[in-house]
Amino acid sequence: MNKNRCIIAPHPTSEKTVHLPVRFKQQEAIYSLALGSRLVDDFTVSYHQHPKKILLSEDLYRDLLIPYQSKADVIAIDHTLFIGPLLGIFTAGFEQSTQPLGTRSDFFIKLLRSFKQHAGFAYLFGTHSIDWDKGMVEGLLYQQQTWVKKQMPLPSVIYDRLPSRKAAQSAFIQETKRKLTQDYDIPWFNPHFFNKWDIHEQLLTDEKTCPFLPHSIQLDPVDALNKIETLLHLHQVIYLKPSNGSHGDDIYQLNKKAHGIIVCSNQGRAVPYDSLEDFVTNLRKDHAVQDFMAQQGIALLQIDNQPMDFRVHTNKNKYGHWTVTAAAAKISGNHTVTTHHSHGGSVRTLYDVFPEKKKRFKILEQLSYTAITLSQVIDEKMSGHIGEIGFDLGIDQTGAIWMFEANSRPGREVFQHVSLRNSERLIGKRIMDYASYLSQTTSTTTDHTNVY
Repeated sequence: MNKNRCIIAPHPTSEKTVHLPVRFKQQEAIYSLALGSRLVDDFTVSYHQHPKKILLSEDLYRDLLIPYQSKADVIAIDHTLFIGPLLGIFTAGFEQSTQPLGTRSDFFIKLLRSFKQHAGFAYLFGTHSIDWDKGMVEGLLYQQQTWVKKQMPLPSVIYDRLPSRKAAQSAFIQETKRKLTQDYDIPWFNPHFFNKWDIHEQLLTDEKTCPFLPHSIQLDPVDALNKIETLLHLHQVIYLKPSNGSHGDDIYQLNKKAHGIIVCSNQGRAVPYDSLEDFVTNLRKDHAVQDFMAQQGIALLQIDNQPMDFRVHTNKNKYGHWTVTAAAAKISGNHTVTTHHSHGGSVRTLYDVFPEKKKRFKILEQLSYTAITLSQVIDEKMSGHIGEIGFDLGIDQTGAIWMFEANSRPGREVFQHVSLRNSERLIGKRIMDYASYLSQTTSTTTDHTNVY
C-alpha cells in the first residue's frame, strides 16, 4: 500500500484507458478508479515511461468528476486506485450573490487558491449542497476569477470552517456531520470550537503544559465577586474573558487601585469604579457572569511602549506529526487591552522585533517548543481529528512563556503581512498533506470507499 504522488492529467486521444507509470506493473492489477465517493471501472490499462504522471482518457477524467488538473496522492488497495485527497471545506452562511460567503468570500478564495498549489483537490460546500439520494455534492470552486458550481463526489476528508458556535450547534448541521462521519466514514478534522475554560482544565492536568498557564478561575453566579476579588488581590491586574469569546470582544482588564479599580476594554476607555462590587453589578446587566473566566494579568514584553504577544500556528504534517508553520508578533493598539487585529492591533515579524539573530532564534525555539507541546497534549485530551491550532502566547519580563488562548479555527489576519505569505502557503500544504494522511490511516480492510 505505497502512496505515490503523481500529476493527474487528461489524455486527449484515447478512450476508456488509464495510462500508468510502468512501475505499476509490479503492483496488483487495477480494476477501478476512485475519487472521494466516486468509483469508475470498465477501462483498460496501459503503461508509459513517465514516472510521475497518470493520464486518464478524457471520458474517464470526466466520469471521475476531477475538478481541475493537479498533482495527487494515489494508492492501490484491493485492485482500486484511489486518487486524492478530495478535501471538502465545510461551512455555512451561503448567500445567493456573486460573493457566496459574503464578507468571508475573500478568505475562502485564498484558501482554495492555496490548496490548489498542493497535491489533491478541494472544494467548498455546506449542508444544502448535498444530494443524499445520489451521493453527490454541488461543490463551489473559484476558477478563472469567478465562483463556479460543479457536481462533485462526496469528499474523502472534511475540513471544518464553520463560522460560529451558533452555526456548529444547528441541529441541521449536526445531523449532516453525523451522517458524513458515521454513515459514510469520512474523517472530519477540527470538528469543534475550543472552549477557553475546557482547554485550560485539560492543560492544567498535564505536568508538561501546566507551567504555561496563567492563574485562572471559572466564574459562577453565586460567588463571582469573591473569586474576582481573590484573584485581583493576588495579582493586582487581571482579565475577564468570555469562555466562548473570539476576536477580543468583551474582554476586560481590571487594575487594582488603593481605592477601587480601573477597568479597561478594547473600546478604548478606562473606567474608574469605586468598588469591585460596582463593576460586577454593572457587568451582570449585560452578561451572564458564569460565561466568563478570570485570568492573571501578565507583564508582557513591550515594543514601542506597547505590550506584545505572539501568534504561533501549528499544523499536522503528512505523517500526522505536529509542526510549527507560522510565528509572528502581535502588538497592542493604543488604549486597547489585547493585540487583536480587529481592535487596532498590528502584526510584526520576529525579525522586526528581535533584529539580533541569536536572540531571535532562541525566542523562536522557545515558542515552537511550547506550541508543539501544547498541541500534543490538546490532541491527546480532546476528541476528534485535530489538524491545526492557532496559539496566542506571551513572554513576560523574566522570559517565561504563557499561553493565553488556543483556537481550533485560527484566523489568517496575520498573513496580510507581506513577509508572512510563505507561512500561508506552508499552512495550505500542511492541511492538504494531513488530509492525505487521514485518508490513508482511516481506511479499513473491509470498506475502502473513502480512502481518498
